[in-house]
Amino acid sequence: MERDQAKELLRKYREGTLTEQEKAILESWYLNVARSQDQSSDFAALEENLNSVWQSLPLHQSAVKKLPVSRPLTRWISIAASVLMVCSVGGFWLYKSRQAKPVARIAPPHTDVAPGDNRALLTLSDGSKIILNDTKTGERIQRGHASIVKTREGQIVFDLQGLPKTSEKETRQGYNTLSTPKAGHYQVKLPDGTQVWLNAVSTLRFPAVFNRKERLVEVTGEAYFEVAKMTDGKNRIPFKVVAGQQTIEVLGTQFNINSYRDENAIKTTLVEGRIQINLSGQPKKGVILQPGQQAQLAKGGQERPSESAELRVQQVDVEGVVSWKNGYFRFDQTTLPELMRQIARWYDVEVRFEGPIKEYEFVGQIERSANLSKVLKILELGGVHFRTEGKTIIVTE
Repeated sequence: MERDQAKELLRKYREGTLTEQEKAILESWYLNVARSQDQSSDFAALEENLNSVWQSLPLHQSAVKKLPVSRPLTRWISIAASVLMVCSVGGFWLYKSRQAKPVARIAPPHTDVAPGDNRALLTLSDGSKIILNDTKTGERIQRGHASIVKTREGQIVFDLQGLPKTSEKETRQGYNTLSTPKAGHYQVKLPDGTQVWLNAVSTLRFPAVFNRKERLVEVTGEAYFEVAKMTDGKNRIPFKVVAGQQTIEVLGTQFNINSYRDENAIKTTLVEGRIQINLSGQPKKGVILQPGQQAQLAKGGQERPSESAELRVQQVDVEGVVSWKNGYFRFDQTTLPELMRQIARWYDVEVRFEGPIKEYEFVGQIERSANLSKVLKILELGGVHFRTEGKTIIVTE
């Protein structure tokens, strides 16, 4: 963009007459100027106006927790290699590289891929399978004492009708399994009232009927739980989640589990309440989490954790951890491979790297409702480049 055009847009910005398209052009130009680290006198003359734009752009308002308002532009340039944003996506993207990067070139548009949506397969204890995205809203499926209903919001609800006191033998009659594919997520309300959100490529296995001693479920992939309290007389019925090598005992709470097989650790994050995490066969190494804490268990080459395995506890940005449930990708010093694994799961694509993987770090958020082409465009603007072959994204540099 020519300087005269930039000055005209700045004038219209100050007068409040910018259109949405002009605002996007101005923001994009501003970010490109910042990335160029041009310290010429012309640039210095515009710095005051540019800083004014920065303070008020939607990008800055979203990023205020990451970049202090008082930081001058020239200092900001030296700290953040680049900042990227596409207005139409409805989110912001802050990109950091550990290496200096040239101004990115714009790659040709990619074949577009729609984002994921509500889709899942429910396998009932009798072996029957229900494709939930084909199930009509309000449709009721009866199975013994339980009925299954799909709500208007796309959630499935298990409703136990007149369930008698069950014996241990009766409650072992079978398990239901809810599984999401790539590009799918789903929400379920279990028979005890517990609500579970499943991210893409995840599985929840739970009893057809919970017994009166404990509520035990198993998870792979990523899930968010809002656990309902349940009692048998005066006795609390514990809720337990098995995720890989660990068992989580819940005391009426909200928490997130990330246990994807292609990630290097199982991460359990407590949002509200209290949970206790125990390692399989190693009860002495259990930990109790407080809200805002995350326990990480590094994965080894064995099914069971080694005697040296430890649960590492740290404070985390809970909002960022559960952002997927609220419709966002949220990154906090996320590496490029980790980011691309999230993209692969949500858009049902394969990712391949050509050459060495550079040490990028990403900070920011973007709506998961964006098409894949917009997400890739943002990455390309930051210096990451791709080519596509069918449903495979090849990271070329």
